[in-house]
Amino acid sequence: MKPKISNEFLNVLLAAMSAGVLFMEYFHRSPKFLIGTCAALIIGGIIFTWRRKNLTAWLICPIIFFALGGLRFSAVDNLPPNDISKFAGQSVQISGVIREEPQIKTLPNGLTQLRLVVDVQGEMQGGLILTYYPKEDELLPTARIGDKISASGNLKLLHNYNNPGQIDSVTRMKANGITARMSAGKQGISVEAVDGGLWIKFLRIVAAIREHYRESMQDVMSEDDAAAIFAMLFGGYAGLNSELVEDFQTTGIVHILSVSGSHMSMLAMATAWLCLLLRLPKSITFALGLFVIGTYAILSGMLPQVLRSASMGILIFFAKTLDAEAEGARLLTLTALAMLINQPLLLFDISFQLSFTATAGLMYLSEGLRKSMERLPKFFAEPASMTIAAQLASLPVIVWYFNQISLSSVLANVFVMPLLEVVIIGGLLGGIIAAVIPIGGKIFFAGEALIFGAGAELNRVFANLPFSAVQVPTLGILAGFFYYAALILRRPIILSLIIFLLAINFFRAGDVEVNFVDVGQGDCAVVVTPHGKCLIFDTGGVRERMFDIGGRVVVPYLKHENIREVDKIFLTHVHEDHSGGAGAVIKKLPVGEIITAGEPRSEYAAVFGIAEEYLPPLRAGHAGEIFNIDGVEVEILFAPIVGTGNEISNVYRIRYGDVTFLITGDLVKEIEAEILREGVDVQSSVLKVGHHGSATSSSEEFLRAVNPKCAVICVGYGNNFGHPRAEVLERLENLPTKIFRTDRDGLIKFRTNGKDLRVETFIHS
Repeated sequence: MKPKISNEFLNVLLAAMSAGVLFMEYFHRSPKFLIGTCAALIIGGIIFTWRRKNLTAWLICPIIFFALGGLRFSAVDNLPPNDISKFAGQSVQISGVIREEPQIKTLPNGLTQLRLVVDVQGEMQGGLILTYYPKEDELLPTARIGDKISASGNLKLLHNYNNPGQIDSVTRMKANGITARMSAGKQGISVEAVDGGLWIKFLRIVAAIREHYRESMQDVMSEDDAAAIFAMLFGGYAGLNSELVEDFQTTGIVHILSVSGSHMSMLAMATAWLCLLLRLPKSITFALGLFVIGTYAILSGMLPQVLRSASMGILIFFAKTLDAEAEGARLLTLTALAMLINQPLLLFDISFQLSFTATAGLMYLSEGLRKSMERLPKFFAEPASMTIAAQLASLPVIVWYFNQISLSSVLANVFVMPLLEVVIIGGLLGGIIAAVIPIGGKIFFAGEALIFGAGAELNRVFANLPFSAVQVPTLGILAGFFYYAALILRRPIILSLIIFLLAINFFRAGDVEVNFVDVGQGDCAVVVTPHGKCLIFDTGGVRERMFDIGGRVVVPYLKHENIREVDKIFLTHVHEDHSGGAGAVIKKLPVGEIITAGEPRSEYAAVFGIAEEYLPPLRAGHAGEIFNIDGVEVEILFAPIVGTGNEISNVYRIRYGDVTFLITGDLVKEIEAEILREGVDVQSSVLKVGHHGSATSSSEEFLRAVNPKCAVICVGYGNNFGHPRAEVLERLENLPTKIFRTDRDGLIKFRTNGKDLRVETFIHS
């Protein structure tokens, strides 16, 4: 019998392949360079180990897998010339086939949105996100998986909010073959019903089954409960109560609201328990578990993330059912290798990262933790050991994206998860009962709502406990490497290195940072003083409140930078694209004071979404007023007395030593001229260009008076306003000044010691 390849060796190959993917992503080398370099290393390795051939495989094979990872990344990342994304920026007519079940939802602004994933066919090909907003009283067209569809509109690339710590949704969709988006124009969309083959009919049957579940629950439950239980059964965050999601995030069980490996394991374990009662052999138990997982994956839509979760669930079930942890660990590594060879972009997908690390924790750590808890009651020790194992293994990933550790997750997993597991298993049974005996299904789902309500309330109690979740600084790549080294080698001295690296984040080097955050079509600048105090100038926001910029972009960035409180927020004016994000900042972090342009307090309360009595100290700023915070001087150069619209816009100048930053909000040309007539000195090192580069701002006279070395335009990618305007860009180029744009550069970070000015961007050109 041939000896098996050791799991340690397989892990080395997986690490090498991942390194190859990362190398090509961050260093942008050509495949020829990669092949040549790796070939030279292989030749050198063979020469180096020719007398010790046992080292050859350990040296040469990782190099080969490093090259394989890089080459696979290049092959997938470089899209063909006819890919739909290559036509971005053009007004096009597309036709194709609906790939996934259409999604209909009502937005916070009252509009109805139809969202479709389309496989475009013809001269242009590739996956496309198509959205359509019907006119008032217009009936939505009937659209199903497999139907043909045509529409026209302006084609745009997919776009992230490009700030550190933000989840990369663009790469995730690209891994699923989706590379562009389009909103259907005034002519609407045209849908042609297609019977389709057996596969399409099968997918439609599955979609109809899910809809049956949704309707059966909505008949007897509140809208919030039905949305939550449907999400727990089949995934999707549509219609979920934001407070519920926040509580689940705090206690570390938010994964239950989407189809994950834990769902698969739970159903398989329920099957194993039933088989144990029936005294069936382990092999039959495993086969039935596979059947249950496969059926559930089909009902959940067989989306790529569902299939990955099913794979991880099967591995855990295999290891636990057949007492084959070693083989399960080997299969986990082989599965990850196969997934990355097939789609290397998965390495950047948060769902893959969390699924793999959590499963690895269950494979390698849970048994040892369980043995260390033998004196505790079994009902507590078993889920607690699994929770801690999964959290330990995925900690760097969790901290990178969420910057918090849930200290209440053990309580939630021990006391809340059993109730939610009953809801999931019972919910799947309830749909069957409702199809056979409708009144029985209603009674059953009513009971499900009661159990879910009890679980949600108990979870809320845990979420509101003191120190339920603690904010932690981001683990950098080096600290993450040492963390996993400590976890694998179990050496306390390595943990001390991590603590040292984390401690560095708490101390500043004496520089001031001015960070222009990518908040889309809005403004936001975050200033960090030499001793870590935080000042925010505008907070971004989106018209119609269709997306919570503050909660989903600004706050995550602040936490990523280990900012725990905000000393002052300086707002240029009340418009939502400048002030709308402040509400989430106020709710999540202590805020000392808010300086405004003098609009009524009630207007700010409305934009923040916070009752007036709960607002932090808020007052109007006055021209000539100077604030000195930790050596950083903030002067209000202009504050309007009366006016409307963008005429009401404070102008702030930030000074540290000889370096200055001018924040102009949406200042219009008429007020620019008034400021110059009054003899106000506006000269600054860096200018935040007024009104996102609109032609209503940035007159030639004003720009010459500022005479900036650098100009920053805060602007949304593919915005409908045509910002920044060509004439504004031309004026800036004629100064000359170096132009930065958040739509192209992402976050723009300036560092200064008061004399020198350094700049770096999140997207490297």
